[in-house]
Amino acid sequence: MVFSYCQCNRHMAGSDEAAANFYNSHFIPRGWQLVYCELSECGAIHLTGYCKRCYEDLEEMILLPKGLAGDDLLKSIYNTMQTAHPYDTFLPQVGYHGLCKERSDFYARRDKRSQFARSKEFLNLFHDYDRESARLWLEKNYPLQPGEVLRDTGGSLFCTAIHMARENGDFGKAEAILDYILPCAHETGRKEQVELTAYEFDFEAHLNWGGSEGIYIDCYLTGKFDESGRFVLPIGTIKTLKRDLEAAKIMGELCGVLTHYASQYVNQNLLRYTPEKELKAKN
Repeated sequence: MVFSYCQCNRHMAGSDEAAANFYNSHFIPRGWQLVYCELSECGAIHLTGYCKRCYEDLEEMILLPKGLAGDDLLKSIYNTMQTAHPYDTFLPQVGYHGLCKERSDFYARRDKRSQFARSKEFLNLFHDYDRESARLWLEKNYPLQPGEVLRDTGGSLFCTAIHMARENGDFGKAEAILDYILPCAHETGRKEQVELTAYEFDFEAHLNWGGSEGIYIDCYLTGKFDESGRFVLPIGTIKTLKRDLEAAKIMGELCGVLTHYASQYVNQNLLRYTPEKELKAKN
């Protein structure tokens, strides 16, 4: 299903057949993307790419079966990503065939990738909120081989600490007064999801008084968390609109709770944060 138009085919908007014919001849894929707020409401996967003529961005939307949730939804997203080939046909004797050779080559390259490459690409589709559940599903259905690691991001570590606090009954008081919880990668204008490829860092939660209203907890990683040379990585913010002493006590306690669970999780999963050089040396 045609999802976007470029300068070459904008006049075709409203004519599904004409737009599909244009995509058939001009659409070259780059990769896959999920567009959703809540994963349970995700109904499609997007094949992103560009126009062969003007090089502007184009997107094809591939609908998923309705009513899926949990593992069934993850399985459907994964299978669609690995097998869908819009506008091309597949013949066992010759492979993919269509009006755009570059698109056929994209599908052929996809099929030749290793399982680990497939898993990494799938994992990177998800928001930080959902990355942990997607990783667990992958590791259950496509076990990793020695030396292979599916990385956390700063935002997913932030979300995991919150999830662990909830599971252990240490989040209830704060949750009752919170306005929002927001991993930094999902803030307006901030799209970077930083994969953590080193473990020489600390999780820090700072209590801040809001400039106009409320109390914030700003969470950071400080130290060496990747090979970029950066020392500080903002990973998430939690806010309450309240400003009274009791709210300050609750939010201060939450700082300690999150620091505890984040540190516990990292220490129990150090392999996931081990630098690539160390991984290769061990295998």
